[in-house]
Amino acid sequence: MAHPSDEYARFTAYGHQLIAVHHRLLDHLDDLRDGSVPDRELAVHCRTLCSAVTRHHTGEDETVFPVLAARHPELRSFLAELDRDHQIIAGLLTRLTALSGRLGAAPTEADRAELRIELDGLAAVLETHFIGEEKRLAGLLDALDPSVGLTGLDEPER
Repeated sequence: MAHPSDEYARFTAYGHQLIAVHHRLLDHLDDLRDGSVPDRELAVHCRTLCSAVTRHHTGEDETVFPVLAARHPELRSFLAELDRDHQIIAGLLTRLTALSGRLGAAPTEADRAELRIELDGLAAVLETHFIGEEKRLAGLLDALDPSVGLTGLDEPER
């Protein structure tokens, strides 16, 4: 079992974790875009990506952004922009999920072309979104004291 101070240390690097999560999501997206995912696995990989991005954004919207808005009122308009981005991205993910539901074990050339268009659009939006989020928030997130309203953890004894 992890020691509470280990958990505390983990949460004090949230900004770095944010960047790492973004890189993993983009790597997954790149695998889909570059053709390294076998045709028979495309649908599952698409749905997995959509689910991962949705979980990531839901976590930000429900946990992290409210804490940042409370502690940094000057960020509220930027956080509202990120929320709008999340809604746009959710729409793209809905379309990608629907498309992946139509893919069979052997997608046609037309299926692959349609998938490529959706993936390229998602990549453009996510890359821009992630860069902006990282530039404005990573340093602030690393400076958060996780014992105050973020994780329920108490500050470790020193």
